[in-house]
Amino acid sequence: MLSPPPMPPLMVLLFILGLNLGLNLPEVLTLTENATLAPASPVAPLAVTISPSTISSPLTTDSVNLTASVGSLEQNPNAANSKSSTSSSSSSSGNSSISLPIGSVTSTATSTNLEQLEMAPSVPAVHTSVGNGSVESLVPPPPPHEIIGSASPTKVEQEAILRALDWLKEKRASDYGWGNDTHVVILAKELSGGRDPNDSADAHMQVIQELEDTLSVKEMEIEILSMLDRHHTLPKPLNLDKLARYVLALGSLCKDPKHFHGHDLVATLQHHEPVQDIEFALTTLSACSSAAHVRKRQIRRLLDIASGVTDQSVDAIAMVILALRCIVTDHRHRHLQHFVRRPARGLASLQDQRGSFGSLRSTALAMQALQDLEYDPAGHWNRTAASRYILSRQRADGGWSEEPLQDGQEPDIGVGLTADIVLALGWKGLGAVRALQCDHVIRESSDPTENGEPKLAVPFGLSSSAEESDAKNISYTYTLWVGSNVTEDFSLSLVSPKNTSFFKAMTQAAEMDPRFTFEAREWPNGHYVHTLYGKKEEPQRYHYWLLYRLPELPDANNTPGNQLIAPVGVDELMVEDGEHYLYWYKKL
Repeated sequence: MLSPPPMPPLMVLLFILGLNLGLNLPEVLTLTENATLAPASPVAPLAVTISPSTISSPLTTDSVNLTASVGSLEQNPNAANSKSSTSSSSSSSGNSSISLPIGSVTSTATSTNLEQLEMAPSVPAVHTSVGNGSVESLVPPPPPHEIIGSASPTKVEQEAILRALDWLKEKRASDYGWGNDTHVVILAKELSGGRDPNDSADAHMQVIQELEDTLSVKEMEIEILSMLDRHHTLPKPLNLDKLARYVLALGSLCKDPKHFHGHDLVATLQHHEPVQDIEFALTTLSACSSAAHVRKRQIRRLLDIASGVTDQSVDAIAMVILALRCIVTDHRHRHLQHFVRRPARGLASLQDQRGSFGSLRSTALAMQALQDLEYDPAGHWNRTAASRYILSRQRADGGWSEEPLQDGQEPDIGVGLTADIVLALGWKGLGAVRALQCDHVIRESSDPTENGEPKLAVPFGLSSSAEESDAKNISYTYTLWVGSNVTEDFSLSLVSPKNTSFFKAMTQAAEMDPRFTFEAREWPNGHYVHTLYGKKEEPQRYHYWLLYRLPELPDANNTPGNQLIAPVGVDELMVEDGEHYLYWYKKL
């Protein structure tokens, strides 16, 4: 690692000492009040050319040309290749030789001021052509990720939950229901921490016996049948939001909503796609929680919503996160897990200083969406503060209500809100329904296909048996598109070891097919790919190479949106099984 050059006062002192000692100082260094230095370049881009003819060549590091750049360094230089790698250099002021661990390197450094150098990264960057050899850069390892496991409610939360459940029991009507909130109360009772979601279905049936005895569950079933009857006889539009919540409540009881007294409630949900984003996310969560097939089009819409989190409400973002988290629990869609990160960060940023996310209901829903996510420094939120805020608003009787009360509202309202908060304070919320070990969920999850369709993102040219033959390798596809209208399109099916970076995958592709030959510059924080298939980026004409990470094979008739652009550079992006990667040369 190169050290920053000495400060100007130190150079002045050395200059004076040199005069006194009769030393010969470099003539190219002129000291002025604002001295500029010709440093060993810590920010130089490295040009890498990969082709089939050079892949197998022995790597050498003889006489590598080094050029310092004062251009703007990107955090992820080729996450999307959406910005040009400009190098605004001033006049050359001298030559210097530096010694790196990789060998003898000759550099031609441009003049740059000390302040810019001190701000530049200290990791050395080298300008190399890999036609004759390649230089590996030293990249510091990423910080370890801490996985936050699920935890039981605190003692204070447990006491609050018991008080709330006692209050809800008092509010039960003579028909053993809770009016319009029967479904959410049943959900809260089932998922409030009274049992571990990993318990068997047999043990679970013992828990719901009390609800069966009091006819609360039967009352909910009557409500569902009445709603369906009104829909078919009047006809009256279905309340999809309520139907989705009924499906979740049935799932919490280990009752299969696809076989509900001769009705397939999940199919009914999926047949009527809601217009509102939050309702769509809720219906998708309900279908997924029943282990039903979530179609690619539905996943794409969820990803579109997730990409526009700044335009969504807290409730909508939280519901989208819950739906996506459910989808990625399916082994067929586990490679989509990274798409949860962006909306989770957006939601976490909406927590205020009190710990709330707005209303009590929104705070409860946000807690359910964010709990037990992998630790992300950029998406940090304070669950303790959120819990403390909610607990401070609990009434003396054990219930909750939004304040101030509207005209005509009773002071003891809030059955649905109280049930929502019980879900938030308990072990799990709405996202726990899929985790229950119910027979119909286990049966559907073990099905290798989805309603007769291939699973999402199966690499073409590879059967499922081929995927299973070597668990240590992963299969994926790599596609190149040329032109905004996609005038050229070609793909490769690749198999690589686990933990392979996309940069290494590109090298593998270039060895297999000369059309995938590429050139890249290496910056301190990674490679920046600027040329593929002989097509070089043209910043003046706004032509760039954009890298996409896709859940399915790219389709020129249905081009991907910007939300699918890879979030990191080619060195940090790890290829995953069943994914599809697209480099698209297009005009921005």
